Amino acid sequence: MPLTKLDVFGLRNLKSVQLALSPAINIFYGNNGSGKTSLLEAVFLLGRARSFRSRILQSVINADEHQCTVFGLTQNLGSAMPVGVTRNRQGGGVFKVGGQAVSAASSLAEALPLLLINQDSFNLLEGSPQHRRRFVDWGVFHVEHGCQQLVQRFQRILKQRNSLLRHDRIDGDLLVVWDREFEDVACAITTARENYLQQLLPIIRRVLSELSPTLEDVDFELYAGWDNTKPLSSILEMDRRRDQQFKTTHHGPHRADLKIRFERHMANEHLSRGQIKILAIAMLLAQGYLFHQRTGRHCVYLVDDLAAELDVHHKRLVGKLLLDMGAQVLITGTDRTFLRDIWTELQPEQIKVFHVEHGQIHEIKADISE
Repeated sequence: MPLTKLDVFGLRNLKSVQLALSPAINIFYGNNGSGKTSLLEAVFLLGRARSFRSRILQSVINADEHQCTVFGLTQNLGSAMPVGVTRNRQGGGVFKVGGQAVSAASSLAEALPLLLINQDSFNLLEGSPQHRRRFVDWGVFHVEHGCQQLVQRFQRILKQRNSLLRHDRIDGDLLVVWDREFEDVACAITTARENYLQQLLPIIRRVLSELSPTLEDVDFELYAGWDNTKPLSSILEMDRRRDQQFKTTHHGPHRADLKIRFERHMANEHLSRGQIKILAIAMLLAQGYLFHQRTGRHCVYLVDDLAAELDVHHKRLVGKLLLDMGAQVLITGTDRTFLRDIWTELQPEQIKVFHVEHGQIHEIKADISE
């Protein structure tokens, strides 16, 4: 579902941007600080209603503007669908899909599925469990039907349970009722996560066989957020005093983690920095493959400065996999010469190159034979 048109107004240092994009490869090059990453941030805002660079929305909006707006046209089965996001300094905004206002950012994510490869991607192995939960839940959301409603229901139950725990005097019978609902939804979410990972792991290994065959023996194990050899209800009961003391729920799918091992060791402790990068990228590429297999659609890949993360050999391999996948790619770099390193056999109609300078973006001739 590629973006064919992208308009950006009032976002960071970018001037008014109006671009016609290639459905395949789009290169954005320029000096550091020129606005390349801000362009990717704009697309991310369009698909997620938030930034991947900052939790503070005000920092995304240009200092001279009261709001920022990103508009795009996506192409699906030959028909164009408009998607738009406006965010203001107060934290509010307007989301539109197909010309109709929508209330949830999940509607944007469904209309414009995005996968981001940047420096933060390596937190999949080195970061907190939250990064790995997000990785799994991206796939569950896009591949497992009905799971969005399940997750929303769980979040409501968790909020109600934690609210009850904050009371000085707790109605024990009411807590039991919430625990019963909590367990039902928690087990359903865990099953969905396990099903998704069961489909994903063979694809990760297949991608690794092309990127780095020595890493094929990687293994994944989902920690549900509790010892699921025991009923969650009994764990919640054992936790009750501690939950009441700290006024929060200590076990459940909100505490899940993805254990990634290589040769029986935790991967982040056993692998080199370069191997960690390759494994993280393989995991994200595999998600795109599985998404296409299950839905018939393609996600859009936002790739920030791949040239700085991988050697020439692995850059070419990643570029080939992205091209073979058929996904749309928006990729940044500091100069256009890395284009020759990654894609050497593209046809002119498959690629567009844009020069970014002082927040201005201009399309230039995509001559990869230079």
